[in-house]
Amino acid sequence: MSMHQSEENRDVDMVDVINNPSTIVHTLNNDARHDHMEEAKELLLHYNQPLIDISLYAPYLTESDIENIKLFQSAFDEKIKLCFETIDNRRKEKIEQIEQHQMMLMSMGYINNPDLIHRINVLQKISLRAMETETVALQKLRVKIADIVNDFKGHLEVYIRARRENHQIENFPLQHQSYLNRLDMNEFVMPFENTEPQLMPTNVYQSKTTTNDDQVLQQLFLRKSNNSTFPLHKLPSEILHLVLDKLTSKSEIVNLLTVCKLWALIIVKILYYRPHINKKSQLDLFLRTMKLDSKDTMFNYRLMIKRLNFSFVGDYLYDDYLYYFVGCFNLERLTLVFCKHITSRPVAAVLTGCKYLQSVDITGIKEIYDDVFLTLADSCKRVQGFYVPSAGNISFYALQMFTSSVPMLKRVKITSNTLMDDKLLEIMADKCPILVEVDITNSVNVTDKGLIKLFLKLNQLREFRITHNSKITDRVFLELVKKLQQLPALRLVDFSSCENITDRTIEKLVDLSPKLRNIFLGKCSRVTDASLFNLARLGKNLQTVHFGHCFNITDQGVRVLVQSCPRIQYVDFACCTNLTNRTLYELADLVKLKRIGLVKCSQMTDEGLLNMISLRGRNDGLERVHLSYCSNLTIYPIYELLMACPKLSHLSLTAVPSFLRPDITAFCRPAPHDFSENQRQIFCVFSGKGVHKLRHYLMSLTTPTNGPQTDIDEILAKYIVANNIIQQNENLETAINRVIHNLNQDSAAILAATGINQGSEISNDFTFQNIDFERLDDIFNAFNDQFFNSYSIIPEHIEHLQSKIDRRFIEDPFNESFEEREPVVVPHGSREINSEMYHIVRKFHEIDERIDDFEVNVASLARVQFQFTGFLLHEMTQLYLQMIELNRQLSEVQNRVKISNNEKDIKGLFVWRMMFHNKFSKLLQKYKISTVVLRIYLKDSITFLTRQREWAIEMENMNFVNASNSNNVTENNNVTDDIRQSPLLRQLVGRASLTPDQIRLIQRSILNPSNLRGGATTNQIRGIQENVNESQTDERSGTPVD
Repeated sequence: MSMHQSEENRDVDMVDVINNPSTIVHTLNNDARHDHMEEAKELLLHYNQPLIDISLYAPYLTESDIENIKLFQSAFDEKIKLCFETIDNRRKEKIEQIEQHQMMLMSMGYINNPDLIHRINVLQKISLRAMETETVALQKLRVKIADIVNDFKGHLEVYIRARRENHQIENFPLQHQSYLNRLDMNEFVMPFENTEPQLMPTNVYQSKTTTNDDQVLQQLFLRKSNNSTFPLHKLPSEILHLVLDKLTSKSEIVNLLTVCKLWALIIVKILYYRPHINKKSQLDLFLRTMKLDSKDTMFNYRLMIKRLNFSFVGDYLYDDYLYYFVGCFNLERLTLVFCKHITSRPVAAVLTGCKYLQSVDITGIKEIYDDVFLTLADSCKRVQGFYVPSAGNISFYALQMFTSSVPMLKRVKITSNTLMDDKLLEIMADKCPILVEVDITNSVNVTDKGLIKLFLKLNQLREFRITHNSKITDRVFLELVKKLQQLPALRLVDFSSCENITDRTIEKLVDLSPKLRNIFLGKCSRVTDASLFNLARLGKNLQTVHFGHCFNITDQGVRVLVQSCPRIQYVDFACCTNLTNRTLYELADLVKLKRIGLVKCSQMTDEGLLNMISLRGRNDGLERVHLSYCSNLTIYPIYELLMACPKLSHLSLTAVPSFLRPDITAFCRPAPHDFSENQRQIFCVFSGKGVHKLRHYLMSLTTPTNGPQTDIDEILAKYIVANNIIQQNENLETAINRVIHNLNQDSAAILAATGINQGSEISNDFTFQNIDFERLDDIFNAFNDQFFNSYSIIPEHIEHLQSKIDRRFIEDPFNESFEEREPVVVPHGSREINSEMYHIVRKFHEIDERIDDFEVNVASLARVQFQFTGFLLHEMTQLYLQMIELNRQLSEVQNRVKISNNEKDIKGLFVWRMMFHNKFSKLLQKYKISTVVLRIYLKDSITFLTRQREWAIEMENMNFVNASNSNNVTENNNVTDDIRQSPLLRQLVGRASLTPDQIRLIQRSILNPSNLRGGATTNQIRGIQENVNESQTDERSGTPVD
């Protein structure tokens, strides 16, 4: 059928309708009315039965209880009838309106006009749609009644159970008025009720004078305007709301408030849907409006608010202010995070009657009691998220009522409650079947039994947290694997401080949860590398691992985990003291890594950090790095870290001595208020803008680089070239040798000038001034032994013996596999000689790694101004002594072998010497060049360092005078006044314990630098201050701070 034909048929049908108006009325009476009556009969018949069989519970109910339940049944029936009659009356009114309209059209006599017929057709369709909405209203009524009846039955059962168990509770079922109030007819008012289309004003119907069809049509209906502008007043309010909501600037939308009342209503709804409250001034303006009564305002603003977030103004929100929001019955989300002045009662008052509430977060509110939980159970059946981190004051009854009354609950956080037990977990699992997040942190009475029931019933669970619970053991997952094939939805598990969790739990957890992303096992001290091996099976799914205080974790476990899980973004190995620089090398492979936690990993050094930075490259995505208590770190690697990570927003370096100096700590954030004085002294954390300022400050102290540079030979060569030391007809190598020779001649004077920096650990019998730098090449003179140098073996035997040496041990002697067995070091040698050489090889590697760190530290010293030298001089001396001791041990072994004249031992040791001769030479060369660079730096700074030494000597002399002079009370008072007047003195005294005379000396130097011999510059005074800071910091660095 063509479109034209269909249009004709449609018009003919409408002519019949106009000629016979009873047609539409008959249709309505036989269809819509029939449907309404059948629905109503079914509804009344269904709910005319008793709500509950009272006879089943009669033994637990009093006569008063039974009478009240019957009264509620009667009142409830009357309320249902009233609702039905209201809907039916509206339906009858619509039918009468349609009949009147059709009669009026017939009296007009304009049946042959096509435009009129088309518009009548549209009008009838709208009327029919209005009739259909009444059926929808009746269906909504039926669903509402069913919900109320089910809730009443559920609460009555809880009440009866409580009476049976002799609990003291309110007679909750007797408060049936609240259930009757929930049956509100305003919910069933359809939008067509207030927008019933009208054909024309009454006076137009009565007027018969018009003879022109077009004039009649103009009077009857709105015609299309010739104006091309779209008539906004015709736009449906829903679409207009969406259009106005797209305006990003609130100021733009506010300017449109005066267009008309409809626009004003829509705009106010948009503005109050989610009030923007980020500052105190915004809160004050908002409260000024909210404290007004709804009768005094044009709109009821409270009914327009659906989301309230006071997290940004928590310091300024008090109970009295929160009461202004009582009556926000359409509230969907309430966030009161960090609102420390708020208590339980106003929160409960605001939540009362909020039947559309979906989420409540009261994190940070300390005083929460039963009223909040009972209000949610009574008024907020639709709540999906509830976060209460401090629920220690909540009773068992309140917890039970809440978990039994919120079937739509998806996310719950109820922590630190000792009454949370297995029974409550079972109720939660039964009554809240769609839970996806459960956090019961610090619930000490929950056991394995409760967790097993929870995991068995909640098949949609995504995140689960329970911490600080020694009752949780491996039994949970050992039982689950017998009853479940998988937990496919599980993505996060937190068992922190559950000390009885072992590697067996992790193995079964990975079996059940192949898509696990985040795991937290901090302070699970029984966890070992085996757990990391099992987690490695998660592959690309794993994103977060937290193994803080897991002391059994080693580099091997980290290596396997990192190589198998390339998408890890967050790692925390705080206090895993077995981890070394090898862990840093492995972390370099994680391209998506955003956070590193290595607090108190004391074996981390400059070399490891610089190599990690070098491997990761520039523009690294790291955002947070925690290196507190890694005391071996110095400034230069941190500078490179800052330069390589532009997104870095948090850097913790607490108790790292190199950073506890006033010019650097000026950029760190304040220490928390609850820290002790010792903790404040070593606190050093940079966040946000502090990281940015630290980066720029270190750039001013450091020569710019394109990446980490640790080649000490390159630094020495650059120094010689930069200072034009190369003489005519002299190459670089000759120039270096000449500089080293001249430096060796001056070393005694250079080191004497820096004697103030000598570490306290150095023996008084041997100081770094006694190192014979001109004879460094003779340290390992054991390799000059004439017997072994003249000894010879045919090449075939050498190759055979070398093949017997365990080369894997030679390269990595600290591998775990060599802890239980002794590898072959001296091929075909006696067990005694092999064992001694085994320990010599391990000692050699220890010294080699330590020299590598020393080399990096010296390279850092050469790049950053005002570095401390005491530690490096001490390290230089210790390395020298260790090399001498290693040479002594090797010489003793060689002498015993020669005396024993054991051919096998001689051949085995001879082959070992061939393999290690070059290794010892390279080790010595690294040490030698590093000491050269260090002495060059000291020589360039000798004037300043001499001033430091003189200052220290004068302070020591004053200590001697001080000890013999007890009459200094007045002087002490004067010194105290001077300290108050000098900011620099205040900083210095805050970091060091000084006598009054020492403070006086420093004061004279600061206020009048010429008082120092020769006159000290500002930078020199700063250096004095830094050295005092260093000595005091070293004493405090062991103070534990979590």
